[in-house]
Amino acid sequence: MRYTVFLFALCGIAVYCATSAFAQNLKHESKGRKLVEAAYAFQSKLLDSSVTVDQVIHRWSVTAANPAVRKDPDAQAIAYGCEGLLEIQKGEAEKADSLLKKALPLFRLRESKAPILVSYAEFERQIHHYYDAMRADEEIVKTMDSIPELDEIPFYHQSGYAAYAYAIDASFAMAKIAMADTAERTKAVELLRNTLHRHPADALGLMDMVALHKLHALSDAEYQNKVAELCAAKPDLQPVSNLFEEKFLSMKK
Repeated sequence: MRYTVFLFALCGIAVYCATSAFAQNLKHESKGRKLVEAAYAFQSKLLDSSVTVDQVIHRWSVTAANPAVRKDPDAQAIAYGCEGLLEIQKGEAEKADSLLKKALPLFRLRESKAPILVSYAEFERQIHHYYDAMRADEEIVKTMDSIPELDEIPFYHQSGYAAYAYAIDASFAMAKIAMADTAERTKAVELLRNTLHRHPADALGLMDMVALHKLHALSDAEYQNKVAELCAAKPDLQPVSNLFEEKFLSMKK
């Protein structure tokens, strides 16, 4: 049930971001968007067990195939993506992989693509497709390093670093991949350094500092000086620094 709620939240974020983006880019609500919103409302019935996962998967599949949805690439991408997330819940890795890979190239709006891409990257890492996961994380840190809309979602607002949340998770994931697969270490260090260069004074840069230190790409002295300097300038980042350290420590447990 907990995982169902988690996936429901991910789908909800995708639909929410798409709705906001559509509203800004379209004069009239598209029929495709309405169908996506209806499918999401149907999925919400999972929370009271009035529908099954298979029924919801079927609804998303039918939605993705609808001509009105097919005319709206972002709407179709969300339908494929949400169906893929539910296939993950069922343990259908091949189906999930196929659906998510169909979804991602269709997106035109960054805000609607972001939560599906984040989910795809984590899924690929978990099934040890490290190359694909790393390239997805690369796209996240390069193009989704700051998404102000995330601050409107309570879960992210409470983190204290909402706008950077996706890229922070991607940086953490890249470090984990580098620890698990030495073939990806050079790429991970390169991306982390580049991201830190672009974000030297915020929570994302702080995560990159911690990650580079854990990968032994920053010396103890260099790391301690950088973190001390940043937290002195922005004291509200000190608890965030502690949180990031704890994230890496928890990996060993």
